Amino acid sequence: MNKVLIAIDSGKYATKAVLEFNRKQYVSAFRTKVQRVQDIGIEIPANSFLVNFENQQYLIGDVVSEDFSDYNLSKKIINHKLAIYSSIVDLERKAGIDLRSVQLHLIINAPINVYKDAKAKESYHNFIFNHGKPIRITLNNKVYTFKITSLTIAFEGVGLVFAEPETYANTNTSVIDIGGLNTTYCDFHGLNPDFSSMSISNLGTSSLKATLGNRMVEKHGINVSPNDLENILLDNHLIHQGHLIEGSTELITEAKRTHLSSIINNARQKGYTFNNRKIVFIGGGSVLLSDQIKEAFPMGKIVKNPQFANLKSFLSILKVKFKDV
Repeated sequence: MNKVLIAIDSGKYATKAVLEFNRKQYVSAFRTKVQRVQDIGIEIPANSFLVNFENQQYLIGDVVSEDFSDYNLSKKIINHKLAIYSSIVDLERKAGIDLRSVQLHLIINAPINVYKDAKAKESYHNFIFNHGKPIRITLNNKVYTFKITSLTIAFEGVGLVFAEPETYANTNTSVIDIGGLNTTYCDFHGLNPDFSSMSISNLGTSSLKATLGNRMVEKHGINVSPNDLENILLDNHLIHQGHLIEGSTELITEAKRTHLSSIINNARQKGYTFNNRKIVFIGGGSVLLSDQIKEAFPMGKIVKNPQFANLKSFLSILKVKFKDV
């Protein structure tokens, strides 16, 4: 039977996935926003899905408001199960294959605190694996059924270490993964992770957005919604009622600089010195903070397409693991 490899990095901000089959790759990416709905009749735009699962209906992806972003610390929740299953089906559609006729080898991410806890890791594995039973899901009004042959749990914060071993094999590296909810830190000695260095903080971009929203009210007297904050950070200024708010760019820049300082100070409190090491930033937050990172770490590196860095290493792990299968 043919094998299909799927790697998924489902974060609080976005879900990214890649399928490899017959030496070809297919990619799926959408926001991890989930809204429970009933009798929705709208046209479903790109990077969004109408899902029926276990007699409940959900909207998933970019079409959902920021108000439905999830800040639950756990990934063992229905939102992530739906995001993972939806990305599998989306990849199946894009690749034009029937997953019922292949061996599906899946790898997914888990926070470092879950990865290091054997019981929590096994519980999350079973939650997604569905105890090896077939999974039935309706996506955009079409029914799909698939069964996961094997499920591997990988840790967040690996970056490109396993995807580009020739680059990292002979150096010591500190990887800082700035995500939507958390920031993850991990040191590597060559290709070997230092498990004692693995740590996690709640300093993801959601914390930056909360701080920025409060400062907008304090300084400009303007209330901003979660949807507004997403656009304000991307634009790097505030426009209110058609007027560019003077000083808003400086306020945003300072908020970003302060947030990066909090990330670095948290790392130092946990024993990171950043001396004589390759400093690598990954995750979507590193894009938002790119100017501040370059300012604080002139010799540091933000990898290309940092949102997909973990995903590339996850797929590399599967390719090695099932090379001869």
